[in-house]
Amino acid sequence: MQSLTIDEKAWADYLITRAGMLIFCSLLIIAAFNVHPLFIEKDSSGMLDAKISHLASYLEGVDSTSVQRSYYYGFDIPKNVEVGLSARYVTASTMPHMTRARALMTPVYPSNSLWNNRSGLMVAISNRCQGRTGIGEDLLLPSDWDLIRELLGEAEHELAVDSFVPDTDQPLIVEKVVLNLQGPEGIEKRGITIVYQ
Repeated sequence: MQSLTIDEKAWADYLITRAGMLIFCSLLIIAAFNVHPLFIEKDSSGMLDAKISHLASYLEGVDSTSVQRSYYYGFDIPKNVEVGLSARYVTASTMPHMTRARALMTPVYPSNSLWNNRSGLMVAISNRCQGRTGIGEDLLLPSDWDLIRELLGEAEHELAVDSFVPDTDQPLIVEKVVLNLQGPEGIEKRGITIVYQ
């Protein structure tokens, strides 16, 4: 019996185990109360990613059509989110600090200083191409397409610096404009996708 009371090793193991358990429980409680904000931020970034991916897919879908017509996109995002459109990117930002972006596979051309809708684009093309627009029987010449690409490049550079910020309470109009170009083998169709409100 006396040999059991003399052995002090058990007390040391007991105290070390208890201290380890207290430290572990303290860390677990701290983590439980500090993890919740991390999940909120992850949820917000996931929501932004989903919304801009949906918009980007919609724009790319309109661009892939060969039918000339207008399509309407209604925003389904919270009021505190600001959407930005350039020729090659879609962005979404929340205050104070979260910004998400998605690259577009093909360029689209939102409103800019050169045009703000379809008729403005036609005027800009007509001004560059000596009155030709490429609509209906008014065929563009092969050299006109270079002038149009130059015009689109100017719009793309402008939008890279100052993106188009749509009013998310209003629908976005996405329009496929198909131009007729006189090619070496006959009439060719070239499309431009524009975005405006």
